[in-house]
Amino acid sequence: MKSAILLIAFGTVLLAGCDSRSPRSTSSNTSDQSTTIVNGVVPTDAEKAKLLAAKDALFTKLSGRLMDAMAQTGPAGAIAVCQVEAKSIALDVGKEAGVSIGRTGVRLRNTSNQPPSWAKGLVAEKSDTPAFVKLSNEHAAALLPIKLQAQCLMCHGPNDQLAPDVKDKLAKLYPQDQATGFSEGELRGWFWVESLDIVFKTQKSEARESVSNDNVHSEKGT
Repeated sequence: MKSAILLIAFGTVLLAGCDSRSPRSTSSNTSDQSTTIVNGVVPTDAEKAKLLAAKDALFTKLSGRLMDAMAQTGPAGAIAVCQVEAKSIALDVGKEAGVSIGRTGVRLRNTSNQPPSWAKGLVAEKSDTPAFVKLSNEHAAALLPIKLQAQCLMCHGPNDQLAPDVKDKLAKLYPQDQATGFSEGELRGWFWVESLDIVFKTQKSEARESVSNDNVHSEKGT
């Protein structure tokens, strides 16, 4: 039981460092650099649930793969698997859920894990509570914090406390790593999730069609 808990915790650690960003450039539906948060407007409960479900799916699939790697090759081997496979896992989750999804950090391990444009202000403020927003492109989005657990210190704690093989693997795979020196309970980073046009605009189209049909029936009735 204890080893299972440690494996889950280590999976959480690696989630904050893997490149699990679903490629935003592969779809014209994702936001661009001009996309901003619309103040005073929030997603519906259904939209929030969809964003949270996508985050949970990414966490479950990626952490499961990492726990398998951890059991077979140990922490250093799991770091390598994370670097190679995380992006494709995020892409699969994004396609299944109809979202763009990834992670970013207070201090980055993987330099490709930059936040999307709309999230940069929240990241700069080090927002430590879940934020659900609507964007200027009409997408729903969320920024969801990741807090460091005690077991995560094996990978994100003080550099002089890291195991030699973990330190060596990080130096090899992430030479620009800045994601050490954290303490238990400290904000480590965030999941970000953004809906895609095809999902939510379809819902709007259906709603408009329903209203149109109601109007037709109303006119016939008169």
